[in-house]
Formats: sequence, C-alpha cells, structure tokens
Amino acid sequence: MIKNLLLENRTLIMGVLNVTSDSLSGDGLIAKGNYIDNALRLADFFVKAGADILDIGGESTRPGANPVSQQEEIDRVIPVIEALREHISIPLSIDTTKAIVAEEAIKRGASIVNDVSGLMKDPDMVKTVSKADTHVVIMHSQPNNSVEKTELGGRYLTSHYKNVTQEVLKELEQLTLHAISHGVKKNKIIVDVGIGFGKTVEENLQLMNNLQIFTQAGYPLLLGASRKSVIGFTTNSPVDKRLGGSIAASVLGVLKGAKILRVHDVEETVQAIKFTEAVLNSSASK
Repeated sequence: MIKNLLLENRTLIMGVLNVTSDSLSGDGLIAKGNYIDNALRLADFFVKAGADILDIGGESTRPGANPVSQQEEIDRVIPVIEALREHISIPLSIDTTKAIVAEEAIKRGASIVNDVSGLMKDPDMVKTVSKADTHVVIMHSQPNNSVEKTELGGRYLTSHYKNVTQEVLKELEQLTLHAISHGVKKNKIIVDVGIGFGKTVEENLQLMNNLQIFTQAGYPLLLGASRKSVIGFTTNSPVDKRLGGSIAASVLGVLKGAKILRVHDVEETVQAIKFTEAVLNSSASK
C-alpha cells in the first residue's frame, strides 16, 4: 500500500501519534487518560482530515527525554497498532530504534519502520527491516554529545559541522549504503535529514533551504519539522504556538521536493498542501 502511495504525484501526509507521556510537542497520549481510546480518536480525526500514513511512537526523542525500556515500549505501541489495524486501512509506521519493537509492530501490521538513528542504534534493526522487506525511514542524527553544550535558553550555539548540507548528505549516503549492504532494497528506503537532531538552529535552517539536494539520490524524502524547536527559536514561539511556522515548513518542503511530511496538525497541513499543489499544478499546465 505504501509503495502505491509513493508512486502518486503528490505529497503525502504522515500524522504523528505519540504514545508517550513526555512528548516535546505536548501531545503525548499516555498523559491524557486511556491512551488506546485517545489514539483511536486522534487517528479517526487524522484520517478524516486526509492523513495518508500514521506514525506511532512509544519513546520520546526530545533532548533530555527519559529512556523507555524495550518491554515498556512494546506495551505502549503494540496495543495501539493492533487497535488501529482493525479500525483503519491506511499504512502504519512504527517510530522506534529498537529491533524487537519494530519486529513486533510489523507482525501486527505496521508497514514502515521509522528509525531516527538511521538503523544504527540497534545492530539487529537492519536485519529486521531486511527480513521483513518493509519500507524504512533512514534519518540522519548525531548523538547529543556531538554538539557542544553551550546553550542559551536551550538553543545550541555551536556544533562540529563545517558544511552541514554536504556533510549530512554524505552521512545519509553512508547510512543508505549500510542498509543496502545488509539486504535492504533500495526501493524500500525513505530518507530524512533529521531536522532538530544534533544541529544548531542555523544548521536546521540551512538544511531546510537545501532540501532539494537530498532528493537527487532518488530516494523519497521525509521532512519532520512540525513544532520543532527551530521554529520556536526562529519565531520566539512556545511549542503550542508553532502552527504557522509548521505550516510554512511544510509548504517549503513541498516546494523543495519532499515526498512525505510528518506533522502533528494534519487538518491544517492538508489544506495548506492542497492549495500549494493546486498552484504548482496550475503553473505547470501552461
């Protein structure tokens, strides 16, 4: 199903379902009562609003988040995936760095593995993805200790990059080659530049400005900039006031060739992207 979606001549919308209690964006479903019911209600809303994919994660990747054990992550996400699979028909993605979590999610019907470590944190992950022959999002990230801990209100001021676009491009190429060398099919790979993961605000802005470069290798590009701190620092907005910046990031993503937008505000993003693509298609038809 995801293969057919990727062939469509439009941008796909991936709605975020955070089965956590400490999400950076403040939308963790565990903190709001019965999280399975909450997930079903939010999924219904996302699907009706036009989401093409749902991304389910059980461990926050925000800076300073508490780690979640393998079993706890399974206990969080598997009941949600099972309930969703009976309830909706669009593709499900599992957002995890743990091979066993990905394996269990795939058994329950997930058709995409979204790994923020680029399949590198868990040595068994690349084998799991290859064996299952599922689609995989390979994201570029750097551990927090690669960024100098000089902060101003949480804003990283310096990092080790000299040319962030070219270095991220090269490192993503190495990650995709690693996956392919372990049996992952090239046509199953989706790449993500990793906005907000071990980069300064300025570097994130540079990556956003150069997204089109990352489409040249032939892999579909996923952009995950929704509600990220780069928007907050650039616009001086708290996490619950970043809709405008998130929409702007999504529109920029479309203009620069992103195939999938991973977003929290599905309804508003779908409307913005439909209009953006209508304008682009009108121009192209003349």
